[in-house]
This record gives sequence, C-alpha cells and structure tokens, in this order.
Amino acid sequence: MSLLANTYFLLASSQLFPFSERVKRFEEHPSEALEMARRGYSLVKEGKISEAFTIYNEAIEKFPEQPFFYACKAILFMRLEDEESAFYNYQSAKRLDFNYHHYLEWLENKGQMEEAVELLELNDIQPEEEEAQLLLNRAMLQVQHFNYEEAIADFTEAFDKTRRLDILVSRAAISMQLLRYDEALDDLNAVLQGQRSVEAYLYRAKLYAFVRENSSALQDFEQAVQLAPTDARIYEERASLYEQLKEYDKAANDYSQIITLKEDDFYAYVLRADVYEKLENWEAAIADYSEAIKLNPYYSDLYQYRGELRARVGDSAGAEEDFRKFEELEDEDED
Repeated sequence: MSLLANTYFLLASSQLFPFSERVKRFEEHPSEALEMARRGYSLVKEGKISEAFTIYNEAIEKFPEQPFFYACKAILFMRLEDEESAFYNYQSAKRLDFNYHHYLEWLENKGQMEEAVELLELNDIQPEEEEAQLLLNRAMLQVQHFNYEEAIADFTEAFDKTRRLDILVSRAAISMQLLRYDEALDDLNAVLQGQRSVEAYLYRAKLYAFVRENSSALQDFEQAVQLAPTDARIYEERASLYEQLKEYDKAANDYSQIITLKEDDFYAYVLRADVYEKLENWEAAIADYSEAIKLNPYYSDLYQYRGELRARVGDSAGAEEDFRKFEELEDEDED
C-alpha cells in the first residue's frame, strides 16, 4: 500500500522541518501543501525567518488539519526562545497528531542529557568486539537519552549482523517518533512479509492511525487481536482510534476487554467512564468512577470527576461528599 498521496504521511516523511538536515523532496508527488513546506524550508535556510512564518501561517489557513505546519512554527519559536508561542504551536501539532509530541520533545532534548555510566561503558566497546545483543542494549539506552539517530544506527548494525525481524520493529518504532513514516512503514512491511507479528501489526496500525488511514489501521488492529487476544495494549490503542472516530460504543467495548484482562487496573475504568460520559450514560460513568476509586482511593481527581456527575444527575449529597473528599486529599498532597 502506497501512502504517497496521503498529505499527513508525505509532509512528515519529507522532513522539511526548519533546520532539518535530513530532507526528502518527493518531487514526483507534487502537492500544494508539500510545495509550501519546501518554500518555508528554503526561506529558513536563507535566514528569512519572517517570510517563513508568513508561509507557515498561510499553510495553516489552507490546511488547518495538518500538524506539520504548526510543528514548523513551534521549531522556529523555540529557536527564537519565544517559549509561549512555541508551546502554543506545539500543543496544536500534538492535538492533531500526538506523535508530533515525540519529535518536538526529541528536538528539545537531544544532546542535552548527561550520558549514563552504562551508556559510556558500552560506547567504549570497540566495533570488532560488539555482539548484536550489546548493540541492542546500547540502542535502548540511546533511546532513553534521546539519542534517536544513534539508536537507529545501532538497530541497523544489529539487524545486519542477525537479520532478526524483531529488530526492524524496534527501528520502526524510533523512526515513527522521528516522523520518518516512510522508513517506519518500509520496516514494518518487511517484517509482515516475513512473518505475522503482533508488534508489527500494532505499530503499523498506530502509524496508519497517525496519518488518518483509519480503515487500514482497524484491519491491522484486528490482525493483532487475532494473534494476541489477551494483549490489552491492542484494545487500548484501538479504543483510542474509535474515540477519535466518535464510535464510542466500540471504544467502550474495547475498554471492557481491558477491564476483563486487567481487573486491578483502575485507569481502564476511568477511560471507559470518559466514553460513557460522551455517550451521556451518566450512571454507567458514575459506576466506573466508583470502581476506579475502590482500586485507587487516594487519587483525588476521581472524586471530583464522580462528584460532577453526581451533581448532574441530582445526587447533591453524593456530589458534596465527593467534593469534600477531593479537597481533603488535595490538602494532604500539599502537606
């Protein structure tokens, strides 16, 4: 399946972000959005920041659903040390595609974290001494320190040594965080050509969801469920997509599956309660908050959530009791 007609996929994969050194032109797939991204990138390279902002603002007016242009503005504002404007545009990009959060977080943190002792020790190993597992261990540490490029390099070398398909899934996961959707998709497709993999189906489903290929995402979630029907992660990710699609009954069913699989997980009740609120099923939502409170009685916000719903259904006494408990726990936290 080619996604090169998908603007969400194309803009992210182009990497035409301000100051990016890894640009893909995709000249054979022209689009107005991509052309505006190229113009903005060229203006930044020329130091014409004001003109670049103008292009990005025009692009947002034309393509308000695209997170890419908000991310470009956030990056420019970060360079200008305008934290408030950077944060606003970051939030706008994140709201449209949560995965942009990972990319912008990486830009902000890469090269700034102190190297862990264990990472320095692994870095000291000479190439000829490195085994695949050491490379994989180092790659995971690199990820923790926002050294995503280095992690990809380690995953690549480990794969070249072993040809293990699971390594491609790990590499795809980092490529997705870097918004290199084309590279991630290539890796996941390669895995799924060789074997049916829960992890590959799950990550490809998430990638499809990020770029609004919702039918393909749901197909991959279903493949993952067939392979691992007791894996709660799949139901949580699929429920999130159902919520975006406003298919709240289906989302509630998936959260119910999680509750069946993880009876002691209070948060699954909270997620289902939120869906019940969207369905205006107030009593069911109250019941779920009550179950969440039984599992986590010291989480103050749960009392506030339940109290608001109790007030809505006319249970003034119950609402007052919940609000009082909320204040009590908040005061304890402050002490």
